[in-house]
Amino acid sequence: MAYINAARERHRAAEMSAEREYAEARARERVPSADEIRVAKIMRNLQPQGTNGVFQIISVGDRTAKYSFRGWTKDASSARREVIEVDAGPNGDVEREIVRSMITLIRRYYKDYFNWESQRLDRVVVLSARMEDNEGLEDFLIREFFGAGTGPHGLASR
Repeated sequence: MAYINAARERHRAAEMSAEREYAEARARERVPSADEIRVAKIMRNLQPQGTNGVFQIISVGDRTAKYSFRGWTKDASSARREVIEVDAGPNGDVEREIVRSMITLIRRYYKDYFNWESQRLDRVVVLSARMEDNEGLEDFLIREFFGAGTGPHGLASR
């Protein structure tokens, strides 16, 4: 009887192993459903892309200005700081030149839409880095940094 029970157990273990191998092989071959593909795309889109960071205007003169960008890609512990100097030239618009330089920096990381945490509006807004939306992005950032409600000399930091 012990011999028969042992044989049954070996047979059952072999069947379970074969079933497990078959299920694993089927899972590798299985084509994802439309719902699974959609969910995978959503999850991929929710992954952080580009960079996060803070712009801070350091100084503004009649023709030149200096601002910094402290940016990070994964978390704030990997932050790096860049100091950028801009020169609007004689009779140039130094505020607009600052904003254009910031947009150039933003476009290093984003080609389409990105989230902007607006301290002026006290909420996150979605902005476009697309070239065809450049005028609107410039105007928004001018208001964000130099519009009504900013600090002395129109300076604000983001």
